[in-house]
Amino acid sequence: MAKLSRAFFTDKEIVFVGYSSSTQAFSKSIYTAFTGAGIKVYPVNPKKSDTYDVKVYNDINELPQVPTTAYILLNNRDVKDVVRKLKIKGVKKMLFQPGKTADKEILDECAASGIEAVVGCPMMVFGKGLHRFHGFMAGVKR
Repeated sequence: MAKLSRAFFTDKEIVFVGYSSSTQAFSKSIYTAFTGAGIKVYPVNPKKSDTYDVKVYNDINELPQVPTTAYILLNNRDVKDVVRKLKIKGVKKMLFQPGKTADKEILDECAASGIEAVVGCPMMVFGKGLHRFHGFMAGVKR
């Protein structure tokens, strides 16, 4: 599995699957980090909410276009179906949030499909302070 680096985001567009209203501060910080780096973000969450302060799509099929890069912030139980949908839509790179997002089976499925899969937090690339230090310790290439 590849290490996370700024080069992962060369397409300058990303679909953010799992943009959350319940952890909106975290989702918003990642959204802001991406946009601050010049990356167009397409947030997706199937749960409708009036609390979003950005346009959030309810389904991948609603996107005006599907980027070839995805950031996935979901529980492991929801990831398999999303990975398959993204693969059908032509996504070639997937970044999974550390923790319970991607297990070995999901990462192996990505590899078998020719999808570059990375586990890491985008804040280690685009964040400051403690995030940057954490990225350095994790071997993230800025």
